[in-house]
Amino acid sequence: MTRRKSKIIVGGVVILLAVFAAIWFFVMPPPPGPAVTLPGISYSVAESEIGALLDYDEAKQVLDRHIPGIAEIRQIAVARPLTLLDIQPFYPDMITAEKLAAIDAELLELKGSSVVVYTTSSTLVGVILDDPEARAIVDKYLPGFSTEPRIDQGRGFTLAFMQKFDSKTITDEKLAAINADFEALAKSRAGLK
Repeated sequence: MTRRKSKIIVGGVVILLAVFAAIWFFVMPPPPGPAVTLPGISYSVAESEIGALLDYDEAKQVLDRHIPGIAEIRQIAVARPLTLLDIQPFYPDMITAEKLAAIDAELLELKGSSVVVYTTSSTLVGVILDDPEARAIVDKYLPGFSTEPRIDQGRGFTLAFMQKFDSKTITDEKLAAINADFEALAKSRAGLK
């Protein structure tokens, strides 16, 4: 009788382990895929837009070191699509040839900003929700996604994993469109328009 109880207990434990393994396999999300990054652009005084230089922290520090106060110039917002060479004639005392040469030398040493490319299979929903531009992309294809009352419960999942639970709403086509917009966003952020 004792032997029979032992077999029943062991059999029950094995069945429970098999059930838990099956639940784990089908319900638990796979780990996110590897992150993809785009290299940033290199910067120069002749080719880089002033806006790009001011938006990239390391480049802005170089500008501030050689041309203090350039970011506070009243017309700088209008000059954002221009280069430093373009605006030099208007500020000959502030932007000298020597300063441009020194800025160019330092800009060449910068590696350029690198940008992570979000994907529906590698980026967690929490990361997307915390990035206003990425959140807007998802909401464009899945209206109301970010405002769903229970969305915080899904912050640790990817969109591709969430598709298992609502494949009628989160279609392959929508995921592909979201991925395309994520790639365009990353290219824009890296200056690779």
